[in-house]
Amino acid sequence: MDFMKKIILTIAVCGLMISCNKSTSCYDADLQEAYKKVDCHPDCTDFEGCDGKKYCNECTAASVGIGPK
Repeated sequence: MDFMKKIILTIAVCGLMISCNKSTSCYDADLQEAYKKVDCHPDCTDFEGCDGKKYCNECTAASVGIGPK
């Protein structure tokens, strides 16, 4: 029975972690799809995405579905 409690607790914690990531994510699937075939320029301007991470430029961020901050 103790094993089942651990499994249920693990599933509950994983479910909470997944739901938290979805609500705080700034990932945009439509943006990524729009930039799927765009050839981004190689100039790096240290663009900061809405996720707080640095990308080479706005185009490279958009190509992975991340918009501006």
